[in-house]
Amino acid sequence: MPVDAPPTLPFGAPPEDWPAIDPSLLDDSRPALPVFPVDVLPSPWKDWAVTAARRAGAPVDYVAQALLAAVAALAGAGVRVSVTPSWSEPLMLWQALVGAASTGKTPALDAVARPLAAVEKALRGHGAEAARPEQGKGAVVVHDFATLTKAVAARPPGVLLWRDEATPWLADLVRQANDTRGGGRWLDAWSARGELAVSIIGSLHPDGLAEAMAGSPDGLPARFLFAWPAPPGHQSLAPADDGVPADDEARKLLQRIAQAVGSPEQPCLLALDSDALMVLDRWLGRLPETARAAEGFDAAWLGKGRGTAVRLSGLLALLDWSRPSATAPVVPRRVMRDHVLAATRLWEGYFHPHARAVLARGLPSDFSLQARRVARWLKSTRRTQVTRTEVRTQGLGKTVNAGRAEALLGNLCALGFVRPLRPETGGRPSERWEVNPALAAA
Repeated sequence: MPVDAPPTLPFGAPPEDWPAIDPSLLDDSRPALPVFPVDVLPSPWKDWAVTAARRAGAPVDYVAQALLAAVAALAGAGVRVSVTPSWSEPLMLWQALVGAASTGKTPALDAVARPLAAVEKALRGHGAEAARPEQGKGAVVVHDFATLTKAVAARPPGVLLWRDEATPWLADLVRQANDTRGGGRWLDAWSARGELAVSIIGSLHPDGLAEAMAGSPDGLPARFLFAWPAPPGHQSLAPADDGVPADDEARKLLQRIAQAVGSPEQPCLLALDSDALMVLDRWLGRLPETARAAEGFDAAWLGKGRGTAVRLSGLLALLDWSRPSATAPVVPRRVMRDHVLAATRLWEGYFHPHARAVLARGLPSDFSLQARRVARWLKSTRRTQVTRTEVRTQGLGKTVNAGRAEALLGNLCALGFVRPLRPETGGRPSERWEVNPALAAA
């Protein structure tokens, strides 16, 4: 494994004397991560999500993320979970579907986009079942930053930035968040403060995470819920009459949620009942112990846990209420004990390990992770030689200084990846480094 300081460098060794490279730096596979606990979804959404995932040939993780995004889009700042008189949370989420090409991200998003689009059409007054006629008629879902400002200006309860594409959208968000002319508003947008109150769902390729998150402020990735499921297995082509309603039933349930949403100025308030408050209080008491063992971006992500868990409990409460029953209130009023238990289990047992895996891949913050990133970059570019400047500017995107890049090259030299290039005519060693030919075939 990588060391913390450059060793004495073997200068001018003949090709046959290259040491074996350390293959652990090239392990670019997805780590073992928990599957989405679909039983946290209330009925009938659990069966709907499983069936929608099977029909789409996608992991249920992606469908569940899209479903939570749809409810967040409709509710937004128009529904708040009231924990104490001084603490309430809007129902907004930032989510990212992580996976390589053809792993089911787009079909999963489409499974939710269809019923959500029908509800949005009704909200904007184009359907017979128009909901919330008193609300602004801005878009619920937008697909680019250019139209986002116009959508937010209409002051709808929720706006969802929906980016079903490759990594560049996140890099764009990072640039905007770092903009000294007001980029900090994006960090406020997650809390429904200021002019922006926006939920986000987008697709990311794992190989582009480091480039997309380069230069990201700590607080930006800490606000995201990541899902990085294993690729789906083969789904039978034979039609299945499983009796689970498709788009129309999902639309009706989402429509019911939309009709209960208030405005940002007068939101629908969901109060925790006494048992739910007790469960949350007990869980919050354990949270600092988990956070003390973390550092860097993981610690920042854990720091958003209390608010995110409350938001998840409110979203699950809305999904539970969306199916009418004889005992259900006309409008949602309460977050119950089971909703808080499900939300904290989902945050702790699913989203946290997925976030750790994604942030470790995308935000190399220590020597070992940076060495991994350079090793994989050398392999992917098939270089035979490299300079310190190229490592710093191209391999690490200018995220380190020259001294750090030099130390990393020394580290990689000890692990058999590079060695100082033999000078042609004596004198001081060249500033160029030779790359082990075995790396290309590793």
